[in-house]
Amino acid sequence: MHFHLPKPLHGWREFAGEVGIIVVGVLIALGAEQVVEDIHWRHTIANERKALNADVADMWSAESARVVIQRCVDSRLGELTLVFARHQQGKPLGIIGPIGRPSVWTGSQSALQMATADGSLSHMPLDDKAAYFAVAESYDAFVPVALEERASWRTLELLDEPEALDETDWRDLRRAFRDAVDTNRTLKGNLAFDRPDQWLTAFAKFGPLPQNKGALLIPWVQDLCRPAVKR
Repeated sequence: MHFHLPKPLHGWREFAGEVGIIVVGVLIALGAEQVVEDIHWRHTIANERKALNADVADMWSAESARVVIQRCVDSRLGELTLVFARHQQGKPLGIIGPIGRPSVWTGSQSALQMATADGSLSHMPLDDKAAYFAVAESYDAFVPVALEERASWRTLELLDEPEALDETDWRDLRRAFRDAVDTNRTLKGNLAFDRPDQWLTAFAKFGPLPQNKGALLIPWVQDLCRPAVKR
C-alpha cells in the first residue's frame, strides 16, 4: 500500500512562500504592537517623571525649610539654657519676647505611590527608581523627628507667660527642653551632605535645588529668630 502526501494547489514552493508571508505578517504585527506599547510607556513615564520630580521638590522644600532655620533654633536653645539656669537659681528669667517655634513643612509622595501602583516604575531605569525611593525614605525619616520637635516647642511656648507657671509646668518645660535639644541634635546631624547616610544626600541626583527661604516668613518662626531673652 502506498501513501501519498497531499500536494498544495500551487506546489510546495508557493505554499512555503505563503506560510513565510503569514509568519512575517505575524512578526510585523507583534513588532508593531511592541512599538506601540513602548511609545505608550515612554509617554506615561515622561508624564509621571514630571510628577515625581515635583514630589522630590516638595520633600526637599520640607527638609530644607528646617535647614534654613537651624541658626534660629540653636540661638533660642542657648537662650533657654540661660532661662532654666536662672529659674534654678531663683533669678529673674529675663524673657523679653515670644519664644516661637520651628514650623513643619509637609511634602507629597502621591506621584511615587501612583507610579508604583500603575507599573510605571517597572519601566524606569534601576538607578532612577532607586533615586526616587531614596528621597522618599529620607523624607519618611525626617517627618517623625520634625513632628516630635514641634511638639516639644509647643510646650516651650508656655514660657510666653512665665508668671502663670507652676512647678508642674516647669517639670513639663524641662522635659520639653531636653526633647528639643535631642531632636535638634538629630535634625542638625542628618540634614546635611557630609556623609552618604545623611538625609539630604538622597537629593544629590536631582541637581541643586533652592532652599525653602519661605520658612523664615512664618510668624512663629520669625518669633523664633528674634532675641527673646535678656543676656
